[in-house]
Amino acid sequence: MLRTLLNFFLIGGLLFGAKVFVEGRRVEGPEITVVVQADATQAEVEKTIQEAILLNEARRYGWDRHDPIVFTHLVRNMRFVEPNSTDSDLELYERALEMNMQAHDPVVRSRLLYRAGESLAYVPEDRMPSRDQLDAHLQAHGERFEREGRFRFHHVFLSRSKRSDALPADAILMGEQLPALGDAAPVGLGDPLPGLRSEQSATLTQIKSDYGAELAQFIDEAAIGEWRGPAESVYGLHFVRVIGSDPAYVPALDVILAEVRADRVREIRDELRKERMDALRGAYTVHIERAP
Repeated sequence: MLRTLLNFFLIGGLLFGAKVFVEGRRVEGPEITVVVQADATQAEVEKTIQEAILLNEARRYGWDRHDPIVFTHLVRNMRFVEPNSTDSDLELYERALEMNMQAHDPVVRSRLLYRAGESLAYVPEDRMPSRDQLDAHLQAHGERFEREGRFRFHHVFLSRSKRSDALPADAILMGEQLPALGDAAPVGLGDPLPGLRSEQSATLTQIKSDYGAELAQFIDEAAIGEWRGPAESVYGLHFVRVIGSDPAYVPALDVILAEVRADRVREIRDELRKERMDALRGAYTVHIERAP
């Protein structure tokens, strides 16, 4: 019976959707023995048990003998062990299996656990979220999809490499000159810098990434219409005047449908992974041995 149930989980990476209780009785599965350290915590013991179950299932269904990544890795191992061999990859692979190399190799172990984890998380069509469910998910978790607010600001830059020793004095003159502009953009003032315009719109994250934390803080703390600066960056000195801002917002579902679907599917995968692992765990009889 367990073999039939586990077919849904393992063969071809399909769904293990069956229950471990049939007609009121528990399905009996294989018995395995797990060795853990004497001082292992309960969480460590449970992790070891779950990995042992998944590895046992993977081996029962031959993943350690038929997975292409396992094949490539074992052949590479054999080429290292037998550098002068003229045998084909298939011959070397079969010899590696005869040596039971796959049972002890950490790369093979990681690959089998990965495949098992992906199979546990397989989402069948009837568990895929509908549009209404995605809309509800967006409403419930809007903070996950919030877009950062933007600042609109005037920007004047003084280049350190161009002005050299004159930079401090030039910054003083610029600071005195800018307030006289009133609401006008500072067209023609300062030095060029790739991507810089006299009037810009950006999020604080973008500003910090482009010009550094000091300028981002200046803009974040500035009152609208107030020239602030100079703020220092790796390029030189910056003066900014915030002229407006747009608050953070959550886009409409139509705009971010793929993003919302991916987020909800990730949750569903986590739910299914736990459900199916619990089912496998309940079907196995596990004996625990503590290493001295």
